[in-house]
Amino acid sequence: MTSTRRWFLGGLLSLVGGCAVVRELPWPCALLPEPQEADLGLRYHEWSKPGHARYEGPPPDWGTQPPRYKTYPDAPRIALPTLSEEEEGHLMTVVRARRSQRSYRDEPISPAELGQLLFAAQGITYPPGELRAAPSAGALYPIELYVLAHRVADLQTGLYHYAVQTYELELVRAGNLRDAISAAALGQGFIGEANVNFILSAIFQRTRWKYRERTYRYVLLEAGHIAQNLCLAATALGLGACPVGAFFDDDLNALLELDGRDEAALYIVAVGKV
Repeated sequence: MTSTRRWFLGGLLSLVGGCAVVRELPWPCALLPEPQEADLGLRYHEWSKPGHARYEGPPPDWGTQPPRYKTYPDAPRIALPTLSEEEEGHLMTVVRARRSQRSYRDEPISPAELGQLLFAAQGITYPPGELRAAPSAGALYPIELYVLAHRVADLQTGLYHYAVQTYELELVRAGNLRDAISAAALGQGFIGEANVNFILSAIFQRTRWKYRERTYRYVLLEAGHIAQNLCLAATALGLGACPVGAFFDDDLNALLELDGRDEAALYIVAVGKV
């Protein structure tokens, strides 16, 4: 074997071996595509699901609560001016008034109010670029928005999907799903009493193909942006809202008919008359 051939074969073996090692790391090898099973975000998503059995035994020891506020005692402090009501404007008034509300009146919200909430959450605010009300990494928009309508005037009770492009609701399943959503949300009864529940899910591959190992972080950030938009919009409309992250993933995914892997539920925002 010539030295040239030995050098070529040795280099090829080193390259293959290097890729095999890199595949065990959290970033993908450039020559061998990273399988989804190695995505640490997806692994964490699976690991962090609350199981029914987890609540049957004593909880694990996760340590004690740290101080509520962080301060720098030796740092110079500069007092900020207090905003007057005239200076606050409507947005600051809404921010000040926002609170999680868990008690709702037995009165329907209007289709116009529902439409405003959906637009604030995911509406297209810049049509030329199809940019939406909430920011998204790379404007890839992995979040899907579902509506469980319980008490909305002139709207059939059931599960809907928000069609962002056409600003419409798509009926996925008709029927009263109050008990189902409450049971999926660890038995929290107020969720079933809300006028409407907004459920945020994510199609991870919309972001994953570009941002790879950063995907899960970006997706969760975006869900938070959208949920806060919903809460502020509800407050501005005189409605109450409560974001909920406690639910049985598999139960909620089954309710939405999602596979829990390619698309999975992330967040619930209950909204109702107060």
